[in-house]
Amino acid sequence: MTAEFGQNGEAMFDALLHASHQCHPEDLPTLVARHAAPVGLYEPVIYLVDLQQDALVWLRPRGVAGEPPAVQLPVDSGPGGSAFTELEVRAEEQDGSRLWVTLLDGTERLGVMRLTVASADDVTVRRARRLASLVALMLVSKRAHSDAYHRVARLREMSVSAEVQWSLLPPNTFATDAVVVAGMLEPAYEVGGDLFDWAFDGPILHTALFDAVGHDVSSAVLSALTSGAYRNARRRGLDLPATVAAVDEVLHEQFAARRLTTGVLARLNTDTGWLEWVLAGHPPPVLIRGHALQQLLECHPCLPMGVGVSRAVTVGLAQLEPGDRILFYTDGITEARDPQGRFFGLERLVDFLVTHDKNGHAAPETLRRLVHALLDHHNDRLADDAGLLLVEWRHDPRLAQP
Repeated sequence: MTAEFGQNGEAMFDALLHASHQCHPEDLPTLVARHAAPVGLYEPVIYLVDLQQDALVWLRPRGVAGEPPAVQLPVDSGPGGSAFTELEVRAEEQDGSRLWVTLLDGTERLGVMRLTVASADDVTVRRARRLASLVALMLVSKRAHSDAYHRVARLREMSVSAEVQWSLLPPNTFATDAVVVAGMLEPAYEVGGDLFDWAFDGPILHTALFDAVGHDVSSAVLSALTSGAYRNARRRGLDLPATVAAVDEVLHEQFAARRLTTGVLARLNTDTGWLEWVLAGHPPPVLIRGHALQQLLECHPCLPMGVGVSRAVTVGLAQLEPGDRILFYTDGITEARDPQGRFFGLERLVDFLVTHDKNGHAAPETLRRLVHALLDHHNDRLADDAGLLLVEWRHDPRLAQP
């Protein structure tokens, strides 16, 4: 029985992978249903997480009538939400057994998949996890070419400036065996000036968080130019001070000091844990170690980029320890006010990070909850953009692919 199941499983993956090469993104649920049934995985329903990670939204198969029990599911409750937030397979007894499995591309949580099974035994659960991994890879391979995917992930209309911003971003979560990086922007549908970026070069993780002045389409243009100048300097192999100077030169040449960008730029050697960073008119990152605030990563800040003035750039240096978390943030986080005019503030930010570090939440989930706490503080409406980038060295092993 086990050997037969294994042969069927190999045939399933082979056929599904082959069929996916030339399929419409909205055909994936139908393909999965066709090829997974022989190994006991029935009635797949795919839910994608929305842009703000509040809800799981049904990906309707193309040409299929009818609806599942729910078109939207809450992220913060129910077996589907629990599978998404805790990265665990959840079983549910309803008309037979149902499994809820996280759709993970590497460590980016795309959503969840619900499967009906005869029995939630170990072999079936393992097969479901592997199927979910393959489906996630397929979704990502189709995502860049699918407006349907992006429409499912949006619960309301997006501004042009936000459209530009999101098109500039790398994936919002990524991990290796040494590090995890997660980023978020808010307000997701209207953000105009904040931007995060990251990339690997051998063992070096390059990270940056920028805050371009303004909240309109012109600030998105400024962000795009900042991002391009930063990536160009980084790929030329420039060090951090030279990178700041290169970005400053490009922005000043275009805007003549009328438009400025603040930023924190960093390099982490993921082999050794040595972190170096510079502050260009930007708040210092927060280092959390051992469930407590270790320090603010302060160093002498230089002028924002775009002023066109030669400046000395101080490089901060810190030795990280396994499990350390560093949060880069824009001032839209700490300066968010509640209806009584009270700031969210640095102290509240640190308390939140420490609490969730103690609770053992994975880095992407910590960041999601932080954004929601910020929105709750501000009655779901921020007056300024808020950008966040969370880096964890020697990351949480729960984020590893099954």
